[in-house]
Amino acid sequence: MTLGEKLRSLRAISGWTQPQCAEKIGIEQSYLSKLENDKSIPSAEIFDALCAAYNVTPDEMLSDVDKNYIRQSLMHIPIVSASTNGQSEHIKRKRKRIVIISAALFLLGFLFVYMSIFHSFGTTNTQYYYYSTDITLSEERDQCRYEKGANDKDCHNIPVRINSYAQEIHFDYRGEEYRKDLPEGGYRVFELKQKHENYGLLRHITHFLGMLLVILSILILIIEARFYRIDKQ
Repeated sequence: MTLGEKLRSLRAISGWTQPQCAEKIGIEQSYLSKLENDKSIPSAEIFDALCAAYNVTPDEMLSDVDKNYIRQSLMHIPIVSASTNGQSEHIKRKRKRIVIISAALFLLGFLFVYMSIFHSFGTTNTQYYYYSTDITLSEERDQCRYEKGANDKDCHNIPVRINSYAQEIHFDYRGEEYRKDLPEGGYRVFELKQKHENYGLLRHITHFLGMLLVILSILILIIEARFYRIDKQ
């Protein structure tokens, strides 16, 4: 909207004719017509008279007027220039605060995520998974492995119970492997295959909160960038 369109709108709301409005402002009707059709730009004195006639403040007069139009056509009016520059400075300070807050939220969220992933913060326990594939009925197989190597085919004739699979889970580390004697005779050798950390509720909450803060900070910046583009239009 231009200033001329705003003036026509205010006059229509007031229910005045052009001659009546021109008389209240103290200008010629022809000059008012030029103002309403954007064929002339008001001076500072005329702008004040327009605001007084319609009983509006300068900010209210320009509330619907296009910002680019104001910057291009009305900055010679001191009160308009001061108001526009003041609004610009206010917007800059506001945007600076938003950027600082977003950065703080992002860093805090990143810290929470880092703590939940790379620190023992909130860890309740670690589970160690040990597996055994067979039962050794005597120690001859161990001796064979020691003398000829673990994969030597000559060790296959040592009596073992093949495909006798077993798994044990422990909350304490028992080495890369350990031996367990069996009540029915023989023994098993359990080898560590994997370990799994069980995270407590606090660690899950910390991770979730960190991700939420990171996403929130990014959304704030995206929304602010959209408003900035709208303000520039």
